[in-house]
Amino acid sequence: MLIAACLSSATLAEEFTKQHTMGLQAGGGGVKFKGKDSDGQGVGNSYWYYNYKFLEHFSGEVGLMTATDIDDWECTKINGVFDCRTDESDDFELPYDNFELGALILAVKGEFKITKRNSFYGKIGASFYDYQFDVERKEVIDENGTGLFLEAGWQYRWDNGFGINFGLQKHDMGDLEYDVANLGVNYVF
Repeated sequence: MLIAACLSSATLAEEFTKQHTMGLQAGGGGVKFKGKDSDGQGVGNSYWYYNYKFLEHFSGEVGLMTATDIDDWECTKINGVFDCRTDESDDFELPYDNFELGALILAVKGEFKITKRNSFYGKIGASFYDYQFDVERKEVIDENGTGLFLEAGWQYRWDNGFGINFGLQKHDMGDLEYDVANLGVNYVF
């Protein structure tokens, strides 16, 4: 019994000494601007991050996110008014044909183990963002500021330090909201 307890605490101590995690996530979702919805149409993103574990179940995170439209958002000017469509449908109500977003993320991550390899996680933090909308290659809106970043997900880790994860992110940037589903890989050392 004493030997099992010592081995268990040695394993826990060894795992906690692996304080650094680097990862990459990619995914897609939809934007909502001033209440008008892209209806989930074609925004893709990538998210690179670094975690430093400062407590057994908590880490600080710094990350860089980029996002851009991946569908053809086409706008035509009819009688001075833009008519914008995606994939031959008129469900995209925003009068813009290009979208780009960049953000620096600072967050705290909480990890809750289910089994030795499986865990759920949650993140909350600040997003220092810059986004722009263009129409016919002319910049129409260029905004920057500080917003709210949230993520919840599941991760799986092998003994060699590599892991995979699936997460849902929400970025609230005032007039702009971006909801995205991500799949990622990471390495702990």
